[in-house]
Amino acid sequence: MFDYNSYPTVNISYTTENSLNVTPSHYKSKQEKQLPDSPPPAKTYAELNEQSTHLLISHVEVLDMFQITSRATIYKWRQTRGFPEPITLMPLRWLRSAVEEWKDNTSRFGKRF
Repeated sequence: MFDYNSYPTVNISYTTENSLNVTPSHYKSKQEKQLPDSPPPAKTYAELNEQSTHLLISHVEVLDMFQITSRATIYKWRQTRGFPEPITLMPLRWLRSAVEEWKDNTSRFGKRF
């Protein structure tokens, strides 16, 4: 067993000097000055859901491309017609080239989407 009474005692003391006199209004004005330099606000899920790039296509754009109104149709096409699998699920994205290739191949055989 250890005998903790044999250890030397150390006294630590410190003092602080409060030379700053900051009121809530001072603090608020400092925050407002920092706002222009702060990063832009994060996008909402709805905004991210509708955003597409030249490589990826969102489900909103896929719905517009094929003039359909439900994502369920896309899921059925994946099961029955070979529609491409999504690359990301949240937010839902496909490779634009894969969707366009599928669209070209299905229209070539006379099938309507």
